[in-house]
Amino acid sequence: MFYRSLLMTMISVLMTACATSPGDDLPPFGETLRETMAAQTWEHGDTAPTLQGDRATRIMETYRNRQAGPVGTE
Repeated sequence: MFYRSLLMTMISVLMTACATSPGDDLPPFGETLRETMAAQTWEHGDTAPTLQGDRATRIMETYRNRQAGPVGTE
């Protein structure tokens, strides 16, 4: 009788452990990465914002001409 109850307990524990799969509510592995890559990839027909060359030039010149000291200590 003891072995029978032990066997039934073990079977119920094993069945309970296999009953659920953690992560079933999560998207498939790698789906987030694929969505991010798709959002950052240009495809034919997509509109692209114009580049602001004058703004980029000002930023780069400021970066190149800055002094070695911290900003705002002039």
